[in-house]
Amino acid sequence: MQVAIIGCGLVGNLHAQAVRELGYTIAMVVDPSEQKAKEFAELWGAEHFGASFPMALEDDIQCIHICTPPTLHYAMARDALNAGKHVICEKPLCLNPDEAKELVEIAQEKQLINAVNFNVRYHDVCKQARNFISSPDFGKICLVHGSYLQEFHALPDQYSWRYKPELAGHMRATTEIGSHWIDLARFWTALEITEVSANYGKFTPERYIENGIMYPESRKTAKKVTVKTDDAAVISIRFSNKAIGNLLLSEVSHGRDNQLSIEVTGTKSSVWWNTEDPYHFCTSQKSSGIQIHTNAFGGGFPTTFKALFKEVYQDIESNRPSRKPTYPTFYDGYVNSMICTAIYESANNNSAWVKVRC
Repeated sequence: MQVAIIGCGLVGNLHAQAVRELGYTIAMVVDPSEQKAKEFAELWGAEHFGASFPMALEDDIQCIHICTPPTLHYAMARDALNAGKHVICEKPLCLNPDEAKELVEIAQEKQLINAVNFNVRYHDVCKQARNFISSPDFGKICLVHGSYLQEFHALPDQYSWRYKPELAGHMRATTEIGSHWIDLARFWTALEITEVSANYGKFTPERYIENGIMYPESRKTAKKVTVKTDDAAVISIRFSNKAIGNLLLSEVSHGRDNQLSIEVTGTKSSVWWNTEDPYHFCTSQKSSGIQIHTNAFGGGFPTTFKALFKEVYQDIESNRPSRKPTYPTFYDGYVNSMICTAIYESANNNSAWVKVRC
């Protein structure tokens, strides 16, 4: 199996580590910086590298990992699929749902394996929680709620591609971290999100860059920039079975490195979990106290990449898509894009309820 990796940042390295641990060859590396591509290729043993994406479309490449900023995903995934390549793409798949739908259709027409790296569902406890929720003992799902909190974009912060609309698009917290929670809620419950009402927090739109760092206050040599994307979001949700829920997203919560939390309440039981305590999840029934379940070998963040890729590569090796793959496909990426778009529309329309039209 000859693999190409596009994008040599942090996530590209996590992809490369997982691919190598699975025993596959990284044959091609592409990055806008040829020097960065060269260093990445040397680190991971890739024979070929360069700055031009079409290099990855050569005949001997079978699978392409797209690890670039979101606005670049569509064109690269489209060209890769049209060249007959299987594709694993970073989230979000596309910011425009119509583009995501087109990718789904191309992949189906060409019978190519496709996946979006919603790796959080590959914590072992998530499969256990999904099984628990689907059992008769759980009852009908009536409430789903949670949050995803990080501190990485609290000021001062590096002025990176995430603040540049030509690379990151018109959303930030919604697509960067919210997309993970949305996928996990769909995976745990097997429900669809049908309507949303959202309120955005854009706390410091005017910022000042000095030596590549953004500050909230003016400085003598600083350049002023305006940041229009969401630092935080509060979202109310309606689900396909009439359940309700809510979601709090924040990229400016001090002390929160990477905390995704989710709780699902049924008519007979509840279950909850968070990524900062990944080896435990809790269940409860009325008047029975809390049962804490331990999964001491649940793995960590890179392991979830490897677990996801392993299932995708099994389909690639068999040369046909699974009828009902458990890994997140481009269709999941399309649904996710529709939900994020509805959230954006609501937040920019005085929190009006917006239907998710998939």
